Amino acid sequence: MTTAHDPFKKEISDLIQNELLRMSKELNLDFSLKAIDIYNMLTVPPDFSFGQAALPCFPFAKNFKQAPNKIAQELSEKINQKNKKFILKIDCINAYLNFHCNFKNLAQDLDKDISSREYFSRKLLDSYEIDKIVVEYSQSNTHKAMHVGHLRCLVLGDAVSNLLDYVGNKVVRATYPGDVGTHVAKIIWYLTHPTEKELPTKDKTRWLGQMYAEADDAFKATKGTEQEAEVKNHISEILKQLNNSSGKYYELWKETREWSLEELRNVYKWLNSYFDVWYFESECEASSKAIVKKKYEEGFFVKDNGAIGLDLSQWKLGFAMLLKSDGNGLYLTKDIDLIMRKFSDPEVTKSIYIVDSRQKLHFQQLFKIAELMGYPQASKSVHLSYETVNTEEGKPFSSRQLNGLQLLDLKNKMEEKVTKDYLERYRGQWSDQDIEVTARNITIGALKYGMLRVDNNTQINFSLEEWLRLDGETGPYLQYVHARCSSILEKIGAPSHPFTFEISDKNEQELVFLISRFNDFALQAANQNRPSLIANYLYDLAKSFNRFYENCPIKSAEGNIKNTRLSLVKITKTMIFEGLKLLGIPSPLKM
Repeated sequence: MTTAHDPFKKEISDLIQNELLRMSKELNLDFSLKAIDIYNMLTVPPDFSFGQAALPCFPFAKNFKQAPNKIAQELSEKINQKNKKFILKIDCINAYLNFHCNFKNLAQDLDKDISSREYFSRKLLDSYEIDKIVVEYSQSNTHKAMHVGHLRCLVLGDAVSNLLDYVGNKVVRATYPGDVGTHVAKIIWYLTHPTEKELPTKDKTRWLGQMYAEADDAFKATKGTEQEAEVKNHISEILKQLNNSSGKYYELWKETREWSLEELRNVYKWLNSYFDVWYFESECEASSKAIVKKKYEEGFFVKDNGAIGLDLSQWKLGFAMLLKSDGNGLYLTKDIDLIMRKFSDPEVTKSIYIVDSRQKLHFQQLFKIAELMGYPQASKSVHLSYETVNTEEGKPFSSRQLNGLQLLDLKNKMEEKVTKDYLERYRGQWSDQDIEVTARNITIGALKYGMLRVDNNTQINFSLEEWLRLDGETGPYLQYVHARCSSILEKIGAPSHPFTFEISDKNEQELVFLISRFNDFALQAANQNRPSLIANYLYDLAKSFNRFYENCPIKSAEGNIKNTRLSLVKITKTMIFEGLKLLGIPSPLKM
């Protein structure tokens, strides 16, 4: 359950609850409704002039056996007579109550709470609702090239983790690299057949990405030829050595695997990502088979045509195969082992798997099997799926086809463009380090916001030019607005306290209202695992600030500083900074 935290909406919900209780006593009715339930019923009117919050009274009609418009009329008359801090007035329009905000008091309250940081430490969840959640994401495969498409899972996972943590959950960030399997065996085969290829001394992951693409083509070329059986035998021997952790193929795997992991660590460092725990597919290989065999001997799993698994037909999930007839496991086999590891911590209440949408059935089967094995946490677990990242032409990026820049090459290309287009003019005024850090932060802002501005069930077309623009719905635009706020405060200084807040201009009012809604959006985004809600909120806030700045001068004609407006600049800067932080986007050092 949420805790009311917006002072305007909290005052509304408290007053409405008190009046409804009074009415129920007068009518001798057994009626109770929590203030937080009323808080969550509040909506935003379609036009700002209609008010800043609206409450439909239809839900109360059945309990009170009265017409909803009559209930609305009585509530408005009673509450309008009371002393209120954040409610200026109430309009009764048919069965709706429209609440107009006292922006002066709200702005003053926000200024105090945001400046003291109390706003951001406010508990958004009741204590009994707090979960310890394992968020698993960035399951990158080793031995292949990382391209921009792989970023979506990482960026989404970081933002979801940030949001869950912000609202009060305990979050364990986990990654699960795919470091074994047929795709790895193929490249080890290609590097050693027909003769061993010379390993590079530099640009190792770039070379490995090229070898991955060549290996896939070479393997496909053997299909239907005399070589096919021989190649399959080689692949089988490679997999055997990897399973036994011995042999020349295993040694080559260890060396090339470390190249990939080193690149992963560099990517995570660049993007300010981190993980509390690293699971590896190779760690689950042997143990997962042992688990399945043991559960089969206990009678939990069954055999079907030589394969071991579980019939989930009664849940319309088909037969879940865990060991093939040749004794080899599948992805589901290793995921059973992995979910048991996660839930070995009794405090963990669920796991969120951020994996592309093609794995829907896989996770439905996984959660049901784990639940039947005695892990109730599985029933609360979530497969948070996402769609592909495509080229500007709408073609999915592919490591096999090498149709996209490798990720670190893309990083360098974008940072060079940012420096050339936006920062070169400051050469001589800024240090080289300031230019380098700012280019890095703008690049990260472009990539992460581009990935997060739409819901995860929507395909994305990546456009380097569009995502780096300083106008429009981009990360650099938000960073620019933050930099503009910083520049104003550097030139004019902080507002002089104490002062009397004056909020009269509509642009001021809209800005205050949007600022006040930050925690509402953060909580909604966390509850729904939708960082796009915060991304869109920040874009609206940035646009509102620009309208405010263009229409509400910070200084009067006589040169006097208007402290209210300067304070709005200060708290807007803070809100954009905190919102970007939830998305994993740094503010630019300069701009």
